[in-house]
Amino acid sequence: MMDPITQALHGHGPLPGAEAAGLEVMASAPLHGGDLVAMVGKDLAGLIRPGLTPAQACLLATASCPGVTRVLLSASGAPHWREAAEAVAQPPLEATRLREISGVLASV
Repeated sequence: MMDPITQALHGHGPLPGAEAAGLEVMASAPLHGGDLVAMVGKDLAGLIRPGLTPAQACLLATASCPGVTRVLLSASGAPHWREAAEAVAQPPLEATRLREISGVLASV
């Protein structure tokens, strides 16, 4: 799951290529049907950005990926939409933080 992000952090792969071509990249199903949230506990969510839920942390990490311009997701109700909106409204993560996160997830 982290390959496109890792590649983008190193300036290669499909995301920087799309950006260079002037295309918008939409990340679809950023929570991988909830599988990603199950992998990200409170500790990793706190590493991503203190105070966020695991779902919010995953959304922020996806939205912060170099080259990603939009995040497509679904939610079961208004509270989840608000939670998602709060997550993507956060300032993006820095590349160094994304590299650290990808290293942690690679070891899981």
